[in-house]
Amino acid sequence: MSDVEAEAKRGSSKLAESFVDAQPAAARSTSVRIQLTGMLTVMGCLLYLDRYAVGIASERIREDLQMTQTQMSWFLSLFFWSYALSQVPAGWLSDRFGPRKMLTAYILGWSLFTGMIGAATQVWQILQLRFLCGAAQAGAFPVSSGLVRAWFPVARRGAASSMVALGGRTGACLAPILTAALMTAYAGEWRPVLIAYGTAGIVIAIAFAIICRDTPRQHPWCNEAECELIEGSDKNHSRSAPADQPPFPWRAVLTTASLWGNSLTQLFTNIGWLFVVTWLPRYLERVHTVPLNEQALMTAVPTLAGILGMFCGGWWTDRMARQFGLKWGRRLPVMITRFMAACGYLMCLFVGLASTPDPHSRWLPWVIIVGLSMATFCCDLGVPALWAYAQDVGGKFTASIMGWTNMFGNLGAAIAPLIYNAVLGETPALQDWNNLFAVCAGMFVLSGCAALVLDSTKPIMAEASA
Repeated sequence: MSDVEAEAKRGSSKLAESFVDAQPAAARSTSVRIQLTGMLTVMGCLLYLDRYAVGIASERIREDLQMTQTQMSWFLSLFFWSYALSQVPAGWLSDRFGPRKMLTAYILGWSLFTGMIGAATQVWQILQLRFLCGAAQAGAFPVSSGLVRAWFPVARRGAASSMVALGGRTGACLAPILTAALMTAYAGEWRPVLIAYGTAGIVIAIAFAIICRDTPRQHPWCNEAECELIEGSDKNHSRSAPADQPPFPWRAVLTTASLWGNSLTQLFTNIGWLFVVTWLPRYLERVHTVPLNEQALMTAVPTLAGILGMFCGGWWTDRMARQFGLKWGRRLPVMITRFMAACGYLMCLFVGLASTPDPHSRWLPWVIIVGLSMATFCCDLGVPALWAYAQDVGGKFTASIMGWTNMFGNLGAAIAPLIYNAVLGETPALQDWNNLFAVCAGMFVLSGCAALVLDSTKPIMAEASA
């Protein structure tokens, strides 16, 4: 063997050894992104738990503070008004000062306000604190959306978003069960329950501050392999916190048809969806005379169906994006799910028109629950696509864009009770409830139509520079 051949063989051997040594290291990326997703999911659970716990305890709160029904209505609705109107400012603050700082502050804020409601003794105090809770919670999902964009490649954002949103639905499902159990443990008292929720939120805020960083490259636990995995081939992926945040592109936001389509989709969706988490118990009691304990079970079933839909929605929108591209891969899941949710309400309408309620029969209200479960499953199946849309087009303003569209969704939630009241009146008859089912179905049809203009291939920043 010549010297040249021997040297080549030695070089080849060293190269092979180097590859063998390097390959496992490259393959063994850290999993900080998974830990962050888990933390955001827990945060989402707490978010909805605190939001709906006061609704479950509302009758005890009203009796304790001697509130009128009108005051209690304002207590429940004030949250959504402040929540909606604070979406864009909360998202902008995150884009400006960083998601880690701001989301930690938001969790601390709403947890403190929730605990303080448990200590309030005057009506004006709990009204004010409820308003502040909504303002503090407003930044949670917009900031989470920005973090998902920073910590996941495009192909995995839908799945990650679905897990965070899934936490919220889990909290909504737990709220009636856990709050009732805790109130029973505290001999029917509601104050210790809210104080306990507030204390738990402070612990979660501290844990979030420890685990979270604004970007993967800022995180001491995140190795190079994970950073490369997250960044992939996305040249625009955030590698570090921006030194100077450009001004918010108001002109592009106000003139982008696609963004208006997303906003109206969420507005109409929430008008149709809110019935399940607000007035369903009243319907079950007034129309079908369902006992309280069975009401709780029936009310939880559509929320559980929504959780299943949320879990599947992230996988579905990612697959649709790979198969049809970003434009139709985001558009189709939203359109299909909204039209199918309308079918769920139309099923309830058909049952209501074809059957006469019998207080001794339980199959009829359960059929209604099946229809509503279909609506919530389909509704939540499309939510990850709406989140992923904001991440696709938002760029540096992902949290603000998410806040903008979420603002419209919660304006829908704020005006939904007014629409329900206009349809039902003070003493609704069976026909009035059927009319409400028709209205909710119509809202989902309008939501699906609004999704026709969604286009994830046109970033807002591109519109701003055009």
